[in-house]
Amino acid sequence: MRGKPLLLTLIALLVLSAVPAVKASGVVFTIAPLNNNFSGVPGDTIIIPFQLRNLGNTTLENVTVYITGPVNGFLYQSKVIREPIAPNGTYRDTLSVKILNVAPGDYNLTLVARAGQVFSQAPVKIHVGTFVEYNLGISVGSAYPYGHNVSVVMRVTSAANGVIIGRVGYTITRDGKQVKEFATTIYLNPGESWVKNVTLVKPPVGNYWVRLWGYFGGKSKAVTASFRVFQRHLGYRAYFQNGAIHVFVYDENGGGVPGISVRINGISFKTDDDGTVTYLVTKPGSYRVTLDLDGRIETTIVEVKRLFMSYEQMNDSLVVKVVDPTGNPVPNITVTALGPLGQDIETTNASGIAVVNLSTTGYGTILLKAESSRYIGTSTTARVRPPQTPTPTPSPTTTTGTNVTTTAPSSGGNGLTALLLILTAVIFGGTSYAAFFRPIVQEETMDRYYFVKVKAPRLKGLENFRFERQMSALEVRTTKGKAKIEDGVVTWEIETLEPGEEAYLQVLLG
Repeated sequence: MRGKPLLLTLIALLVLSAVPAVKASGVVFTIAPLNNNFSGVPGDTIIIPFQLRNLGNTTLENVTVYITGPVNGFLYQSKVIREPIAPNGTYRDTLSVKILNVAPGDYNLTLVARAGQVFSQAPVKIHVGTFVEYNLGISVGSAYPYGHNVSVVMRVTSAANGVIIGRVGYTITRDGKQVKEFATTIYLNPGESWVKNVTLVKPPVGNYWVRLWGYFGGKSKAVTASFRVFQRHLGYRAYFQNGAIHVFVYDENGGGVPGISVRINGISFKTDDDGTVTYLVTKPGSYRVTLDLDGRIETTIVEVKRLFMSYEQMNDSLVVKVVDPTGNPVPNITVTALGPLGQDIETTNASGIAVVNLSTTGYGTILLKAESSRYIGTSTTARVRPPQTPTPTPSPTTTTGTNVTTTAPSSGGNGLTALLLILTAVIFGGTSYAAFFRPIVQEETMDRYYFVKVKAPRLKGLENFRFERQMSALEVRTTKGKAKIEDGVVTWEIETLEPGEEAYLQVLLG
């Protein structure tokens, strides 16, 4: 009899430790796994069988069973048992646990059953082993022009849940013949990568094949990639035009080739999408152009020349001569002359000469420009004077000047007065028939002074007169109206001039 109480005590202790149970309102149950130890690797699904026993005196319904454990690394299943379990009855079922990418080791989980506020739980142990998995990859283009380096990037990345140790290697062949070979032993932590960057320096033309392999934990893998090295038959043109050196690289069909390396006097460029490089230049000289045409190095010299210009006034014309640096005349050069009255544009002939009409530009300071698409242009300033008017022979004839009537002297007593009148006529001319109907505007440059005269028509007045000229001016004065200097432009405005009335502008040049 003494052994029976001891047996009952041991049973009670076993029930309390293995099957924790809570009793409320006659509801008593217990849950227990039919197997307490499980093992697997990441990716495996563990099936845990269990038994639910009703120890109470009422029927058990709507019991929720589930598994708890670490938050990360496992995916747990839960379910609701709706089938009634009579007093002293049992119910058997399973729950699943999916092992995710969790590190190797032993993990303690808990099997739980709950009905309202009453629950029971039991321990479950899962051993996670090492899962060997890895990925291989090769990064390389499909085609490369000859003369360029080729970079091959190979990568082995661990997808295991623990440290893996193994062998990796690669081989590179060209047209079936081995070019490179390599092998080594490595270890990788979870998620870690082994990267190998192999650079082939200007490899020969041919078809290449790359093979990367690995062997870890008895698992063998391999990947391959291929590329080709080719050489094109490229041509080029290098020339100076419109102030820039132009380089054009073209293929067999004449189309522009982008990405070609070009050096101009040591400065590196790449041809654009149209196969061109444009390099602006402002100085004459010899420019060295070097091209890498798919490994074929070509060098040429582009000569950039400057124009030189000289001029000579001949009466009412300005004869301009344009030559190259060797003194040879250059035809078909555009010469632009800009003067007080306007501009004249001429082209040099076979002798390099262009003739500017000074009646179009006016006299005084003339800006000359020589321009061509084949040369660096040049410019200069010419100072020209009106042609000398022959001195009239004194006679007793009455001469009518500009708004003045005088009688020429017959003796030398009044010679100085006559000379002044002649100079005035040279500077500002005489009265013409047109003076009766339209205003007269005359301009002249003397030393540092620029003069402008305006005279209203004799038959009618002049209103809202405006004179504007671009020049380097320091000071302006006028006998009538308003004059000003603004942004390098001299402006003179007069509201009204009476018929035949004259007004003058004087400009001090800078």
